[in-house]
Amino acid sequence: MKDCIGNRRAGWMFSGVLAALVVTAAPVAAQVAGDDDPAAKLLTLTSIPSATVPQHGTVFLGLSGTNRRARNAYDADGSLSFGAGFGSAEDAIGFQVNGNITSLTDSFGDSGYFGLKASRRLSAGRVPIYGAVELTHLGNWGDASGTDATADVMFTAFSRIDSASDSYPVMFTLGAGTHVRNNRTDPGAYIGAGIGLTEHFGASIAWTGETLDIGSSFTIAGLDNTYFGVEVNDATDRVNHRRITFSVSVALQNAFGR
Repeated sequence: MKDCIGNRRAGWMFSGVLAALVVTAAPVAAQVAGDDDPAAKLLTLTSIPSATVPQHGTVFLGLSGTNRRARNAYDADGSLSFGAGFGSAEDAIGFQVNGNITSLTDSFGDSGYFGLKASRRLSAGRVPIYGAVELTHLGNWGDASGTDATADVMFTAFSRIDSASDSYPVMFTLGAGTHVRNNRTDPGAYIGAGIGLTEHFGASIAWTGETLDIGSSFTIAGLDNTYFGVEVNDATDRVNHRRITFSVSVALQNAFGR
């Protein structure tokens, strides 16, 4: 992630992305569904980026950690991400600006980069669709300074699955980028889907371009604006990089402007 963005039925939507080589704390793209929505559930999509951005005025901070930083290493590590949302993807173009500190085991803040995402709602109605362009590894410093800038294009659609007794928000993302496969050195495509199962729990599955990742996010009643995530990355151990990633993110809406 944490989102209704133009779709008040979607509840919360937690939109996160974890890089394949360095752990990147999950940015929050959060908006609140209407308080009168009895079906609001925690909608989540992890491991791949979505085409949504945070509501204007939202600031977020995310911390994540993994038991295995690199494919050929078993040392644990973590990372920190922070940023804010500007503009409106519904009325014009929404932006997300974020910074990332790529390691918490070295001197704090000695390595990192910035990112920028621009999002636009392409269609409304029962199935809202968003499109976005994202640039990452901008202004690299420290150990990240030798990493090429990346570019991604993605599309995200929101819908619902209705049953006789309940209704579940779902989201689907399809995207492609310049650095996706082969240790994030070659272009590739990715796809994923998420579902909100309860007010406090959502699950997702994603093909990152070379691995199958299974994730979930949850909230704790009374702990507002805070989201927790657990992922199994490379669940099938296809590239010998199966690991577990934990994350916690905080999003504050209306921190500035409206």
